[in-house]
Amino acid sequence: MALQRALNGIGVVAVLALVLTAAVAAGVVPPPAAFMGAPDDYERAEVTITNNCSQTLGTVDVRIADTYQQKYTGLSNTSSLANGSGMLFTYEESSEHTYVMREMDFPLDIVFIGADGRINAIESAPAPGPNENGENIQRTGRGQYILEVPRGWMASHGIHVGHRVDIDRSNRR
Repeated sequence: MALQRALNGIGVVAVLALVLTAAVAAGVVPPPAAFMGAPDDYERAEVTITNNCSQTLGTVDVRIADTYQQKYTGLSNTSSLANGSGMLFTYEESSEHTYVMREMDFPLDIVFIGADGRINAIESAPAPGPNENGENIQRTGRGQYILEVPRGWMASHGIHVGHRVDIDRSNRR
């Protein structure tokens, strides 16, 4: 009798795991947070932005989001973003991307960077208001890389469209 109950319990758990796996794979529900990677699990890089005269305008220490799960999560598990830090989303090639402020607690500058390393667009995005999840706050641009930094950081450093971005992944973890 006890063995039968144990086997029934295992069967229920297996069915639930299968249903959850199928829902995640189908995109119906996001992956569980435990599998999205804590901030310390991200590769890091230094992003340097220069003007057309090769003068450094600013440097950002970034976490790199290059897997689907890291991109989906973005900065939504981050309570704040220090000045001089951010997140860099990487893609195989330059294309159009739409970013949302899902579960964000602070506003951002979203910077679209082309394959040539030049800034194509800088979009400011507010933090979602009370009772908003941020899905309605969307910014679209074209780029192979998308950099997110605290809102106003780009303007405070005199950075604008056309400036050059260098990504240094050496000796970072």
